[in-house]
Amino acid sequence: MRVLDIMHRDVVTVMSDETLVDAARLLHQHGISAVVVTEDGAPIGILTERDFVHAVVEGDNPEITPVRSRMSLNLVTIESKANVTEAAELMAQHTIRHLPVVDHGRLVGIVSIRDPVMRHPALRDLDEHRRKSVQARAADAITSFAGSMPFVYLHAFWFGMWILLAVEKYPFGLLTMIVSLEAIFLSTFVMISQNRADAKRQALADHQWEIVQYEEQQNEELLRLSQQILELTGVIHELTMNTRPAPSNETSGLREK
Repeated sequence: MRVLDIMHRDVVTVMSDETLVDAARLLHQHGISAVVVTEDGAPIGILTERDFVHAVVEGDNPEITPVRSRMSLNLVTIESKANVTEAAELMAQHTIRHLPVVDHGRLVGIVSIRDPVMRHPALRDLDEHRRKSVQARAADAITSFAGSMPFVYLHAFWFGMWILLAVEKYPFGLLTMIVSLEAIFLSTFVMISQNRADAKRQALADHQWEIVQYEEQQNEELLRLSQQILELTGVIHELTMNTRPAPSNETSGLREK
């Protein structure tokens, strides 16, 4: 699966010289947590809710502070033709939740951590395998429609017309339709229930995978901090040993007496 297949094309952007209040209004209006910063039509950074909160906490006036002063400059991007696995690796490596999609210097979309890019690798491989199979795609389309309410409405209308037009003589046609509808509706409702259960399991699996990824990032950060603390402890110990005062002559003489 390519990034092109899952990216959002309606990217919300803001100019670098606009204020933080302007950016906050866009975040609130579109219900998003990040906005891409552009200059002369090209993406140069990204501003998130976290950046806005830090600016307010540190005393910046959002009404006059320009976006460029608070945006993240090290913008990580990806091409639309790249694989979603590469996008997931980039987001995990740089600990980011939004990944702008750029083709030839032009912003064409954005990928969020909530998109299928962050799904479990086994699930992504399964989706890719089914996407390449014509039979699997056809079966998915058929089962999706057969396990939906439009399928029920279609048959209710069809059998209703069958009875109203008196295609079969009463009561044989009516009895046939009742038995047929009972069988069709029963199987359809069972399939709808299964589809809903599968969707819940899928959502739970994706959420658990996100938790695993987040915990792994936390563990790596704790290991890095532990290593820094260990190095700092070693440096402090070395400085303490080097700066320890040597015993004076008077103290040595008193000890000899």
